[in-house]
Amino acid sequence: MTEQEHFCKNCIIPDGFLGLKLNDEGLCDYCCNPNHKNANWSKVSIAVNKREKMQKDWEKLITQLQNRKEKGGYDCILGYSGGKDSTALLDYLITELHLKVLAITVNTGFMTNIAKENINNTIAKMNLKEHHLFIEDVSTTFTRLYRWLFFNHQSNIISLTVDVCDQCSDLIHSIIVNEAIKRNIRYIFLGYSPDQIKRYFYEIPQKEALNEWKPIFVDLAPFTDKDRRCFIDNEQYSIEEMPRILLPYHVIEYNEKKIVEKVEKRGLIPKGKADPILTNCHVVKAAMMYDFYRYGGLTYALQYAELIRQAPDEETHRLYRKKWLRLYKGIAHSIFKGTFSVEGIETFLEKIGCTMEEILDSVIQFRNQDPNRNKILHNLVVLNRKK
Repeated sequence: MTEQEHFCKNCIIPDGFLGLKLNDEGLCDYCCNPNHKNANWSKVSIAVNKREKMQKDWEKLITQLQNRKEKGGYDCILGYSGGKDSTALLDYLITELHLKVLAITVNTGFMTNIAKENINNTIAKMNLKEHHLFIEDVSTTFTRLYRWLFFNHQSNIISLTVDVCDQCSDLIHSIIVNEAIKRNIRYIFLGYSPDQIKRYFYEIPQKEALNEWKPIFVDLAPFTDKDRRCFIDNEQYSIEEMPRILLPYHVIEYNEKKIVEKVEKRGLIPKGKADPILTNCHVVKAAMMYDFYRYGGLTYALQYAELIRQAPDEETHRLYRKKWLRLYKGIAHSIFKGTFSVEGIETFLEKIGCTMEEILDSVIQFRNQDPNRNKILHNLVVLNRKK
């Protein structure tokens, strides 16, 4: 199979990546069926009536908070990461909706310096020092979580990037919930964008949080009692004690370009530092590298491919595909050469206490047990060819 035939001729999905296949016409499962489901990514459509119902719920809640008689405490907690979305949401809640917000940042120990700078800048600009909680004494729990996942990820179906992000966000949200319950704050808002609806739309079910956020493996060594207390479960709290956890961007207006312009214009984030690539934690970069060697491709190709499919006309489609395929191959070559996110990956390896060789040994061990092993190796051969 030639390189051109190896990638979907309509998008950029490579044959065999994460179980996806090309048909005889060279089209991947997604391009053959827009409703195709994959454990790592699938296009989710929310019915208009459901979205309208949730929007009304949001508007009703905001009215209640604005009119509440007890003005002493906080109206809500915002999970604040220092990225453009949570920064814009913080500004919106305070400046436009006039709510009293406690911003909580959970430092996993793997945040980028730019994310930290963005947080400090925003908190200073908005004069929120007394209303911002920076939780830093949990970094050892995150370190143990990441190390466990990198050396025990045995799935042939779900990428490590997806697994790490899901497990990490559950832990971050658990820590925020613990703070909300301790302070008797009934609402938590999170800045997930409208395209981040794979797991939840608008509201995270309280029952699911209690029953699914604490993974079974944290009952094993090397996790400690302190680590286990960071997670929430149904033995710790009841449904009645749980705050509502809402994702406002799923129902309110969201325009990424306008959000970047807004936070930069207001001086909340310095110009050029709102790009998610700069604020995403080091763990994501390391997981992308792991997945590349483990599954023979880039996890984010699934999202890149959808952007190509959404091109409004044939010429734009051609340009999109060319652009994203070039980026895809460029990242692949940088991983092969060892130049991909060097500082971030070195920081990650140092903090979890292992070497690149140990990570790759683990990758090879699990890859050799994968029924899709030959296609994975072929993917890597194709991607390692000279540009």
